[in-house]
Amino acid sequence: MRPPTPPQLRAVVVRLRLEGRTYAEIADVTGLGVATVNRILKLQRETGTTEPKSPGGGNFSPLRGRVEKKIKQLVDALPDSTIAELTAALERAEKLATSTSSVQRALKRMGYSRKKSAS
Repeated sequence: MRPPTPPQLRAVVVRLRLEGRTYAEIADVTGLGVATVNRILKLQRETGTTEPKSPGGGNFSPLRGRVEKKIKQLVDALPDSTIAELTAALERAEKLATSTSSVQRALKRMGYSRKKSAS
């Protein structure tokens, strides 16, 4: 991911637009893409500033804390079970709906590897 456009360059984009330049002309002068010029000017119109927005935080996994401890207990009790079996056992024990991919990510976060035992 590229870093945000510098504030000075954002100010130049806004100034050039106020002078009546087109988006394509601004892009040529500043070396930015037309889409970037459009995003900067849209941000200026909507918020009144050209400060870049903070990055999103994503979704917080409910498989943490108390539930994470339950996953560890299930892995200790059922060491040869598949991810699907662990997911079903977790759903029964904690009465929550989750997916096998969420359980897989939680296991990875907890330090478990994919292989259950040596061949």
